[in-house]
Amino acid sequence: MSFESNVGSTDNTDQIEPAKFQRTLWGDHFVMTNTTEGHPTQEPERREHEVLKAEVRRMVTADEINGVVHEVNDVQAIIQKLHLIDVVQRLGVGYHFEMEIEEALEKVYVHGGESFIGNNSNIDLYGATLWFRLLRQQGFRVSPEGFRRFKDDEGKFKESLASDEQGLLSLYEAAHVAFNGEDILDEAMEFATKNLKSIILNHKGSSSSKKHVEFSLSLPVWKCVPRTLARHSIDIYSQYENACHEQTVILKLAKLDFNMVQKFHKQELHQLSLWWASLETTTKFPYAKDRLAESYFWINAVYFEPVYQLGRIILLKFGCVITLLDDTYDNFGNYKELELLTETIQRLDISGLEILSGTMKGVYQLIINLFEDIEQELTRSGLSTFGTDYCKEQFKKLCRSFLAEARWRTKGEVPNLEEYLEETHVTSSYFFHCPASFLGMGAEVGTKEAYEWVTNETNKMVIAASLICRIQNDIRSHMFERNRKHVASAVECYMKEHDVSQEDAIVVLWEMISKSWKIMIKEYEKPTPVPAIVTDRVLNFARLISVMYRKGDAFTHPHLLKEQIASLFANPVPL
Repeated sequence: MSFESNVGSTDNTDQIEPAKFQRTLWGDHFVMTNTTEGHPTQEPERREHEVLKAEVRRMVTADEINGVVHEVNDVQAIIQKLHLIDVVQRLGVGYHFEMEIEEALEKVYVHGGESFIGNNSNIDLYGATLWFRLLRQQGFRVSPEGFRRFKDDEGKFKESLASDEQGLLSLYEAAHVAFNGEDILDEAMEFATKNLKSIILNHKGSSSSKKHVEFSLSLPVWKCVPRTLARHSIDIYSQYENACHEQTVILKLAKLDFNMVQKFHKQELHQLSLWWASLETTTKFPYAKDRLAESYFWINAVYFEPVYQLGRIILLKFGCVITLLDDTYDNFGNYKELELLTETIQRLDISGLEILSGTMKGVYQLIINLFEDIEQELTRSGLSTFGTDYCKEQFKKLCRSFLAEARWRTKGEVPNLEEYLEETHVTSSYFFHCPASFLGMGAEVGTKEAYEWVTNETNKMVIAASLICRIQNDIRSHMFERNRKHVASAVECYMKEHDVSQEDAIVVLWEMISKSWKIMIKEYEKPTPVPAIVTDRVLNFARLISVMYRKGDAFTHPHLLKEQIASLFANPVPL
């Protein structure tokens, strides 16, 4: 079946002047990296790592805290156990104990139920909010109504809480796992944010405590990718004095584990850099962004665990080629060329090469080769290739939406926001990348049920992640894109449709992002139609946007991400 364009008449003689994107900041750094640094960890380190893991596993599962055995209904013991789990997760080693953490939190949930906070008036603000956040972000059904006891007679949060730094920070973190309509958590967010900013302004405590608060205000736990959170937390916890034995052991494991995994990532990034260099894309397609290291950071946010190496390799290769394709549509081709390329991509077979010429033929050749290579790699690894059929269909849809953007750009149209988001939440690429992330994860993830769930056009979780990506990207890149011939952004669409200022439009768009995050956490609530190992990929796709676009468009302007890439893939943690 041939592709039929429904975009109407368009001036096919349009030609744009390609933007000159900043060159890669990394040059041959990862190509030239000494690959011996990526070799498996030496045996003494491995043995120490296993000993520390065993000790932390015992901590997570035991009823003993700080050498004292507690009853299962001991409220303070429960809070201490939750604190320990929180430290394990923040420091980036929770992936070793997923089953044990799930079982421990289920015990806490079964004991207290939804009314645990309200029934235990001796729990302070920190304990109550920690209980709520850890259980909700694990998918357990819990209510924030118990927080009302921290309010005064006028229905406002008590001013006596304003100086409780630990409690306020925990309240702030808990407010980020709110559902839409939970007004008490919206009020908590406002109260905690205002007072934490005041504490920072007048801070008289340790510098590590101040850094902890500043980082959380910028990147709360729920919205931060695990590896970035771990690297920051290791630095913060390393500065704490008089740490208890349990925390000292967890920190020691976290440092060793981080460096072991970093060595693995260095080797992986070295091999992928060689692959990228072999394609000579910077020579053949000079109009496109050269962002191998940034793309690896992006993929690493989705899954960093060594066991998912094949998944990372596949997703990284898809990501690099889609970046090239995106830039071909909005930074190079005229409409007639792009329409023909889109029609050809609907076939996704070798015969399409006969139709195209020049740069478009080169782009299409890369696409065909990539799908063939990935199917061969899956076969060599003993994995089924049926998931690629889902990915191919999403890839075709992605390119049709790229073409719709090109039509708007060519005709100078500024659609209304609803029409704009209908197409551009697809061009965020998440409806393609989410199923593509399953390909190398193994039979447990790559099931028919998982692919049917993730590619369903009404999937609330994927739609929310896509909107977070699209809108935050547009807010951060809006001014740069206005300086070249480019499709209108969500900011411009809202400004024109409602005749408001840029500032007012951005306020509304940030609120849309906030609502999308609340949908994400609601969809995470048990029971879910697919296992957490599946939904976690979608969640991490949303999280990486919070990191990559925290200070600006770090993909277009890579200097904004340089420090983070260095900390994760170049500089080991001091032991």
